[in-house]
Amino acid sequence: MLSDYLLANRKRPITTTSYNFENIRNKNCLYVDKTEYFWKLVNSSDNLYFFSRPRRFGKSLTISTLKAIFQGKKELFKDLFIYDQPYEWKAYPIIHLDMGSIYAETPEDLNHALLISILDNAEDNGIELQRTVASEAFSELIKKLYNRDKSPVVVLIDEYDKPILNNIENKNIDDLQKIMKAFYSVIKTCEAYERFVFITGVGKFFKVSIFSDLNNLNDISMDEDFATMCGYTEQELEDNFHEKFAEIARKKGIEYSLLLEKVKNWYDGYKFSDYGKNVYNPVSLAKFIYNYGKFNNYWFETGSPSVLIKLFKNANIEIEKLLN
Repeated sequence: MLSDYLLANRKRPITTTSYNFENIRNKNCLYVDKTEYFWKLVNSSDNLYFFSRPRRFGKSLTISTLKAIFQGKKELFKDLFIYDQPYEWKAYPIIHLDMGSIYAETPEDLNHALLISILDNAEDNGIELQRTVASEAFSELIKKLYNRDKSPVVVLIDEYDKPILNNIENKNIDDLQKIMKAFYSVIKTCEAYERFVFITGVGKFFKVSIFSDLNNLNDISMDEDFATMCGYTEQELEDNFHEKFAEIARKKGIEYSLLLEKVKNWYDGYKFSDYGKNVYNPVSLAKFIYNYGKFNNYWFETGSPSVLIKLFKNANIEIEKLLN
């Protein structure tokens, strides 16, 4: 029997533009409860994590939800799994960096862009910084927050690899990587001041220190326990979207089961562990419902792997031959 929350969730509106957990909850939009996974993360003896997923697969919403947890905003989680679980709901000092907004083609511009992000976080926390090198300012901010609040710091980094992906063909790529290497190395050198670190990205770049120097980072990208933390399982789809799919089936004049089968063929098939369940792409599914059941390649419209396409072209790889 479905819980009261799931029954109510089926009737809530879907947002296809907001990836901010607090906004989604305050606007009473549909939210598929993933907080059991977050509760495991924040209560684990481990505290440094890397999590990789394709673009538009819920990484930013994951970061936003973790931020709300570490802000101690328990009221936002009413009726969700984590609400009734043993947890302190303490507010921690937080550094939240969205690397997806950083674009720089020269080492000087990259340092400046990273520095601005750190300074913005410092201003949000009422901290003044003296350093002008991004990595040094990052370290300074962590230590000053720790010393001021007498509390370890939470570091949340979304799309850590975007500055590299944006410059994959750049002649300055080696110098840009050195800056990123120094910047991310701060996470390890400041480990004693950190309560929790969570970093998302599309993939691993082994030349960047996040995977060479930061050898204590726990990569849960293909971890069985977190394989369905992003995306929707078939059960979650049925539990949360039943009314919406039933309405689409009625409008299209087809059986509900046939509609689900077609939806599965279009948007299912992602798998993030050897034995885990398949998951549906969340953005594609939301846009499908928002567009009254129109099938389309929604993920490719906004999350196409342009970097891979460029590399294929430069390497003169015949994609059709490769696929065959």
